[in-house]
Amino acid sequence: MTFAWSTAMSGSREKLLTASDLASLCEVDLKTIHNWVDRGRIAHFRTPGRHLRFRAADVAEFLRAWGYAVPRELARATSKLIMAIGGKDSLAHVSRSLGDGVPVRHADHPYDALIYAGAEPADAFIVDVRSVPPEIELSGFFEALHRACPQGVFMALSDEPTDVPPFVTRLGRADAQGLKTALLPETQVPTAPGLSAGTGNQVQQAVGPSVVEDVPRSMASGEFPR
Repeated sequence: MTFAWSTAMSGSREKLLTASDLASLCEVDLKTIHNWVDRGRIAHFRTPGRHLRFRAADVAEFLRAWGYAVPRELARATSKLIMAIGGKDSLAHVSRSLGDGVPVRHADHPYDALIYAGAEPADAFIVDVRSVPPEIELSGFFEALHRACPQGVFMALSDEPTDVPPFVTRLGRADAQGLKTALLPETQVPTAPGLSAGTGNQVQQAVGPSVVEDVPRSMASGEFPR
């Protein structure tokens, strides 16, 4: 599926989807999308013309939470940008640990990383301590990265005790699971308020036996309502 990205009201180029885009992704009709919106199933906003818009990150979170695969184009638009700083073996380790669909930028030298950080800030910086040249002071390097990207996540890969600033997390060089858990925490499936267990494509609301509504498939243990 190809998305026609919209421009957010702020004027910045933010990835936005229409109600029709979301309906196509979920294989439902527009009425169902509007029902989900009215019941607060998915984050949204309206344009000055009252048209529904959905931020790509919110759509990706919604799809993951309800058990749907996220299309590659949407995953790319919402993925974190990770920077691996070290040799090619460090890049390979980070890429394997995080899996497909997570963009990983490689900086062979710390100086390159600082240049990249200034031009295109990453969401997370993973530094293989072993690859940092002895003439570069490790803590000072992390401090410089932090000044360039104060909201970033910073990790040091080292099997030995390492003197790093308090905002840096140290992991063993082979700790793939720890790396993935730190950077890609699992999305928790939301619990919808006021709903009791049910079957099929409908779940009965607790407010009364005669009131039913369409819900995404994970809650109903079935597929999205048609």
